[in-house]
Amino acid sequence: MAQIRPLVPELAAVARTELNEVESRVVSDIVELRQWIEEQPYLTARTDDQFLVGFLRFCKYNMDDTKKRIDYYYTYKTTAGDLLKSRRIDDKVFGICRAGIFATLPKPVGPGGPRIHFTRMGQIDTSLYTAKDIFRFLMFRSEIEANTDDNWIISGVLEIMDFSKIPYALLRQFEANLFKKMAAFLEYGVPTNLVGTHIVNASMDAQIILNLVRLVMKQKELLHIHSSLESLHKAIGKEYLPVEYGGTNGTYEEAMTTFEQQLNEFSSYFDEDEKYGVDEALRQSIEPAVGAATDKTPPTPVSPPSPKCKSSFNIWNLLSS
Repeated sequence: MAQIRPLVPELAAVARTELNEVESRVVSDIVELRQWIEEQPYLTARTDDQFLVGFLRFCKYNMDDTKKRIDYYYTYKTTAGDLLKSRRIDDKVFGICRAGIFATLPKPVGPGGPRIHFTRMGQIDTSLYTAKDIFRFLMFRSEIEANTDDNWIISGVLEIMDFSKIPYALLRQFEANLFKKMAAFLEYGVPTNLVGTHIVNASMDAQIILNLVRLVMKQKELLHIHSSLESLHKAIGKEYLPVEYGGTNGTYEEAMTTFEQQLNEFSSYFDEDEKYGVDEALRQSIEPAVGAATDKTPPTPVSPPSPKCKSSFNIWNLLSS
């Protein structure tokens, strides 16, 4: 029997009807994926049941797509060292957690709906944290959620961002190449689906940055800019917003405390994570396999990947640009 968390009925229904999950086949699919990983000499990856089923679910149990997705996930983590730095949790990660910038809200949009993230950009102290520090923190958060949050994996994530008092010094740090590298991981690395981004209190300077974001987004219709808090209330529903924004979905303080506990619990996980990745010398020494790179270009799939697993993405060209 697979060692994975049982799903609430609403999420199980989504997994079954939208992600092609067949309960009687889950174990054999995990075994097949694990065996493939162990047969790739260039790839050192996690192989526990819960980790693998997250990628299978994201790719709607298309085995070829799942293999490519895992390959890209570890290729990115190995290649983007300038963004990720050490994989170990440090004081800077804890500092960002305690700053009140990010909150993962306790109640999703219905039992079988997407998880809700809330971000207060004005809480970022640019004398302490850079845009790259913030992205590194988001990497840690996404990996914890990939291991703990079934709503996040199965139904996706709804991002809400307050752009009031956003430091101009932070805006100046964002440039197209950095956006592209961030988007590469968020769109093609982590096993979740962005179902929408809602922006409130954006200044004219911030809107310039948001237009940059639109340029690299594949689904531009997912970005919504609200002229007022009332507009956000109408679009999302007060019951899904934090108390600080007139809602009933927990407080920022509670979210910060919960996530700091998770960081402590996952400390050994990230210490161990240093050993996982890809070895390009070994990859080049074998015949191209699913997801393997030839001349630093992953092969194009014979058939289009499923909508939630964009495995034809050329990560090599992006990271080397």
